[in-house]
Amino acid sequence: MLNKIIPDLLFDLRSAGEAFEGMKQMGLSGVSPLGEVKTKAPHSDYHNQRDAPPVAARQAEVARDYLKRAARVDELKGHPSGSDGPMATALKRYNGGRVLVFVMGAFAEMSEDVSRICGIIAHDLARTNVLYYNDDAKRIKGMFRQRIQKAWGHTAHRGWARLLLDRARDLITHDPALAAEPNQLRRAD
Repeated sequence: MLNKIIPDLLFDLRSAGEAFEGMKQMGLSGVSPLGEVKTKAPHSDYHNQRDAPPVAARQAEVARDYLKRAARVDELKGHPSGSDGPMATALKRYNGGRVLVFVMGAFAEMSEDVSRICGIIAHDLARTNVLYYNDDAKRIKGMFRQRIQKAWGHTAHRGWARLLLDRARDLITHDPALAAEPNQLRRAD
């Protein structure tokens, strides 16, 4: 249980909150949120999209589970149920306990938290660029946002392709003659 409550990332957005008005709208003004990176495999929920896209549902599930796990750890340590123990209190010091969850879907779709961080990074890059060049800040921010999304999308596609290739290699029964020479199996790379 404890290994599922250790976050992957810690952001320091305290100085970014001063420079970016939209940070307040995002709920990230001057905070240090925790982040978790997840993937979403193509299961049946991709076909039954009645409520929310699968990446949005996965994002909400993981964020909700963080607070539940913190409360469960506090209960196991003897803290009464219904009030914040030391683990829940420590978690709530970071963005009020709201963990940013970055979900990459099977088709390189990304959760809303990925878009939020992309916007913050693009804004900061544009702000630095406008200091040195006489250019429109909104246009520059859009350019940086597009570059970031393109790079992250390609990375997500490559990651899924690598996973599928690795799993296919594990499942395919190879010719015994080829199995004796592992270099022949690598030609497809």
